[in-house]
Amino acid sequence: MATQKKKESIDRLKNEFEKIQDDNKGLDISKYLATKEDLPELGEIQIYDYQKDLDSAQKQATEIMESLVDLYIGGNNPISDHRYIKNKKREDALVYAETLFLSKMTRKNFLTQLRQIDNGDSSARMHEIVNQTVAQIRENSKFTSTQRTELEKFWKELRKDLGLNEISEQNEIEQKINEPEKEVEKKIYDTRNLNNMIDDILKKRP
Repeated sequence: MATQKKKESIDRLKNEFEKIQDDNKGLDISKYLATKEDLPELGEIQIYDYQKDLDSAQKQATEIMESLVDLYIGGNNPISDHRYIKNKKREDALVYAETLFLSKMTRKNFLTQLRQIDNGDSSARMHEIVNQTVAQIRENSKFTSTQRTELEKFWKELRKDLGLNEISEQNEIEQKINEPEKEVEKKIYDTRNLNNMIDDILKKRP
């Protein structure tokens, strides 16, 4: 019984479809399509280059990690050539690059939403979405800052564990002992001593 009803429904739909085709055989569909003159000037469609932003974030993160490791380990220090140090620096740069990229995408999304409102979409839902994106931007900024602080903390503690603080202090003491008093102002610090001086300044900051 069910099969018979199904067959009757299919036949009825088929007949209706054929009737619609017969009634519209001479229909010129082009009359109902919008022409180029009917449409606003859309301009050239551009495809967003996500890879460019990925590469930019990776470059920025790598430069930050290079300077951070140089600050706490020392660019001329043989320790900086150790395999673990190199791998850790590369890994931290990748993680930080992802954070920077997500921040870029959130800002891009925010600007797209604002343009959508400018184009007339001023619904309550749209404004709710914008407010949520603003909150996400704030969270991204906070997370980025926290992550950078954690990275600095790790490399600062690693510097201490490697005994580089003591080495720098010892070198500075020996340098002062071996130099005449009048030559103190003219002395040139090596990278490790310079890093240690910067580190001391950072420690004194509130």
